Amino acid sequence: MAKPTDEEPFARLFEQARPRLQALLKLYGVAREDEEDLLQEAVLALWRKRVEVRDYEAWLLSALRMECLRYRRRGRRQIYSSVDEPVLEQMAGHAAFSETDACLHRDVQEMVRRLPARHRALIQLRYGLGLTPEETASRLGYRLSSLKKTTTRCLQALRRQLGRGLDL
Repeated sequence: MAKPTDEEPFARLFEQARPRLQALLKLYGVAREDEEDLLQEAVLALWRKRVEVRDYEAWLLSALRMECLRYRRRGRRQIYSSVDEPVLEQMAGHAAFSETDACLHRDVQEMVRRLPARHRALIQLRYGLGLTPEETASRLGYRLSSLKKTTTRCLQALRRQLGRGLDL
């Protein structure tokens, strides 16, 4: 596609590329409420680089793809944080339980029991007993530097279990 000129504004380029852009957003599972933000970021990036870009549509699609990847990474971090912080802190007994929280506590404990032994051990030590990362790494024989990555994998496995549990 040719570069937009005064006669052919960015809006026209955007409208021509819209079906491919929407397909990309769908492919990456972007929430409806976030789609417009990601599209705007990609268009702004294109605007800033417009002098250097040869194929505007291809560049726009590539920029949106990068925005979608960033979006997914942010989403994963938020999911891990939400599983990590409130749910697992309650499991560790650091907070009082309401009736709803008690049900959640039992559900999380059941999901943890379904995890592989090494994941279960890490989650139980770190969150069930409230050990520090250093203590957890020492007891499990991990290097402290690899504990965060291992913890992320464990929380991802727990998240998958929780997702399966919610689908039932």
